[in-house]
Amino acid sequence: MILGKIVENRVVLPVSFCLSQTTELAIDFVVDTGFNGYLTLPSPAVAALKLPLESTIVARLADGSESEIPIYLAEIRWNEQVQFVTVLATGTKPLLGTSLLQGFRLTIEFNADGIVQVEKI
Repeated sequence: MILGKIVENRVVLPVSFCLSQTTELAIDFVVDTGFNGYLTLPSPAVAALKLPLESTIVARLADGSESEIPIYLAEIRWNEQVQFVTVLATGTKPLLGTSLLQGFRLTIEFNADGIVQVEKI
């Protein structure tokens, strides 16, 4: 089970990045159910983590414009399992998309001390 929290009316979950065999770094991500990918990180965070470039995509933004977005590969620990996921280098806040939540139940109590849980289905 993964435990999260409510921060400023946003659902926040931790994701641990496996930087080496012995080093992990946990980063808090805002759950974005409108994003069907895995994760996004601002470009400076991607550079700091030294993630390898996988490819690029052309994405249509909310204002209708198009932008080329780099996609990186990251090794993370999710629900005590190590896996590789794609990370889009975009935006100003870390976002967690619905691809990472596939096969899990997300439970949210929306209040100041609300419980946020992610459980394998």
